Amino acid sequence: MDAEASAALRLGSLLLTSGAPAYRVTRAVKRCARALGFDDADVIVGLDTLTCTFHRDGRFRTLAAVLPVPGVNASRIEALENFSRHDLHQYVTAAQVEAMLDEIEAIPAPRWSPPGMALAAGIACGGFAILNHFSLLTAALVVIAAGAGQFVRHRLAARRLLQLGVVTVAGAVSTLLFLLLSLAVPGADTQLAAGFVPAILYLIPGFPLFVAMNDLSRFDFSAGIPRLFFALEVIVAMMLTVAVIAMITDAPEPPLVDATPSPTFYAAAAIASFLSVGGFAILFNASKRMALLAASLGTVANVLRLVLLDAGVEFFLACFLGTLTIGLLGWALGQRFFVPRSTVTIPATVVMIPGTTIYAALQQFTSGEVTGGISATTEVVLAVLFLAGGLSVARLVTDRNWALQRHIDFETDLS
Repeated sequence: MDAEASAALRLGSLLLTSGAPAYRVTRAVKRCARALGFDDADVIVGLDTLTCTFHRDGRFRTLAAVLPVPGVNASRIEALENFSRHDLHQYVTAAQVEAMLDEIEAIPAPRWSPPGMALAAGIACGGFAILNHFSLLTAALVVIAAGAGQFVRHRLAARRLLQLGVVTVAGAVSTLLFLLLSLAVPGADTQLAAGFVPAILYLIPGFPLFVAMNDLSRFDFSAGIPRLFFALEVIVAMMLTVAVIAMITDAPEPPLVDATPSPTFYAAAAIASFLSVGGFAILFNASKRMALLAASLGTVANVLRLVLLDAGVEFFLACFLGTLTIGLLGWALGQRFFVPRSTVTIPATVVMIPGTTIYAALQQFTSGEVTGGISATTEVVLAVLFLAGGLSVARLVTDRNWALQRHIDFETDLS
């Protein structure tokens, strides 16, 4: 009984540390417990803790694991999800499950080389710059600054520096490097100098943020609340770092650009969306296939959102409809290509986070403009809520187990 309980706990622990939602962790542990002959299982998922009680023939075992703060490993989530949903019924002993988990744990993490991930971060942020109507020159400098920051981030994380320290140092490197590069450009204008904002958007914890909203929509408060506060801590740390450097260097705030929609802009937005989403997927340790699926999905949904905005649709409604499209198409792609929807829908959604508005809110507060700061903060909060709402509604429509709160049936004959 102890070996079987440990195998099931390990499966859940690997999913949790890879960044999977509490719903998926719970169902995977219960599937494993059912396959190994338990009568029932109770699972409590936290941010970095997992507690499971397994029942068999009137006896029970309770195991708990204290884990590292979850990162993001889309490749491992895919392997564990496919194992637990499609193949687990074939594994009837703890030794067989443990052997399979050994194979999954051996998947390279990160899958991509440090220079490759640095390039992905640069491209992702460069795409952000284009989508926010910055010039091509600004986007090019953003690619360099964000790539350098991501490389520093990787090196510091490998040395196990506290995560907030990693975010602070990497954000400072990207911001300072961008400002130095902008000074080297003859006749740099205000818009160019203000491009340091998209240069640090690779630090936004989009995966934990939207997974937290997913948990909260199912009332999984033990996992959702701490995960949400984790994401908020990271966002505050990165924006405080940038704000301090901006005040010291007297960097300008990002200008409000009212770009006229045109076929050229939509073409540039489509390319920028594809590259940006693909870059974020690589940062989440996605495979090439998942990165391409996420990039294609994000391109369609983000261009649709921009078209809706230009047609006069309210900003928040356009956000909702954009992520609703992502959720519905993500479900279809998941059915066709056997990928967990979160590994393709969340990278496609991250590109819609109003990063420039987040900085604008902080800039307003630090300059004493409390009213403007509250207004900008409200806009950010509502945007994230509408983005998360679109994903939740799409899951409600397409996932009956999620919508009807169906539990794993331990009476099912797996043979």
